[in-house]
Amino acid sequence: MSSSTKITIYGKTYNVKSSAFSVPPEEVAAYVDKKMQDLSGSPGKTSTTDLAILASLNIAHELLGFQKNNGGSDIDLEKRLDAMIKEIEKAS
Repeated sequence: MSSSTKITIYGKTYNVKSSAFSVPPEEVAAYVDKKMQDLSGSPGKTSTTDLAILASLNIAHELLGFQKNNGGSDIDLEKRLDAMIKEIEKAS
């Protein structure tokens, strides 16, 4: 049975199902929040939506680079990422 966990990213709180994560949701949220905080210092990129998109692109770039260096893609990982994106979209 999955439980709901509250996470905060860039000052906004979201409820996510804990079973959707293979790592603690708080750890994932902290990683995403750090990416957004790092980008918030860039001139001209102040909207939360822009920061979220740029953070997503940076994280996807890291993931794809990791996959390429480790022999291909992981379909299960892609499914989990899709599920997380859908949960965040529902909460927005």
